[in-house]
Amino acid sequence: MAQIVFGMAVPHSGMLGQAPEDWLTNGERDRKNPELWYQGRTWTYPELEAHRGAAFEPFLTLEERTTRAGRCRAALDEMKAAYERANVDVAIILGKDQKEIFIDNNPSMSIYTGAKIENGPPQRSVYGPDSRVVYDAHPGLAMHITQALQAEGFDLNQIVNWPPNVWMQNEPIVPHAFGFIYHQIMGDQPPPNVPILLNTFYAPTQPSVRRSIAFGQALNRAIQAWDADTTVAIIASGGLSHFVCDEQLDQRFIDCFRSSDFEGLARIDERSYQSGNSEVKLYIPVMVAMSQLGCDMTLVDYVPCYRTEAGTGEGMGFMYWAPR
Repeated sequence: MAQIVFGMAVPHSGMLGQAPEDWLTNGERDRKNPELWYQGRTWTYPELEAHRGAAFEPFLTLEERTTRAGRCRAALDEMKAAYERANVDVAIILGKDQKEIFIDNNPSMSIYTGAKIENGPPQRSVYGPDSRVVYDAHPGLAMHITQALQAEGFDLNQIVNWPPNVWMQNEPIVPHAFGFIYHQIMGDQPPPNVPILLNTFYAPTQPSVRRSIAFGQALNRAIQAWDADTTVAIIASGGLSHFVCDEQLDQRFIDCFRSSDFEGLARIDERSYQSGNSEVKLYIPVMVAMSQLGCDMTLVDYVPCYRTEAGTGEGMGFMYWAPR
């Protein structure tokens, strides 16, 4: 039987590929965003700055940005090393689409059952190499997971071939959430893997927190029922709070992950899981599956990275699970 030996949750922010000198350029996008989610509602940038009192200006100096960028780089290096130590045979990667391949439809849960995955230009360098590459997927495991989850009441959208990626000049390039893992964690040499997409961003087909918990439980059962003598990693590519960085909310998330507190996550209002914050729902199935196997979470680092005086930015949470 297959054995799950490693779990990981890692942010895939574009800021991780930027020099700290360039972080503040992202703030211009935030200032123009009329729907910045914070504390369960949307704010305009002027409203947010008035509410938070421009309290984050001390964190915007180049010295502070450089320090925090260095911590993120060190955390990514440790995450990559932890993945390499696990030496897995196959991987399940949880990510999401952000109007890259799903333009006029928003399936709640999708699984890729094809054989090949493309990455590279015109993908940004943080998400892919500088030349086109093709990775091996795992159609056999993908079909096994699909059938097992269908039997448990999860209706999955099947992706047989990658649709054109509108972010990538309509080339069939993998969405950026997955490219980040292949490039930054796996060094463009991934094992055969199964990409699974959860629609965390777009109402009304977003899975709830409780559905994400149930999904993690069912995914764990499906993998362990796979009749193959192989080791498996489950990896989530997402993030904590963004595009408004909320350290208090992030700490609640991290405390729940550390203690495997499923109910604690479910008690957090669904309005706190909107916009970028919704990517926490990608972390949840990994936490659920690994906690059921008795694995402990290692928090490599949590780095709040700011880009405006109102505290817009991203909470970078780097964590993994391994057997005791």
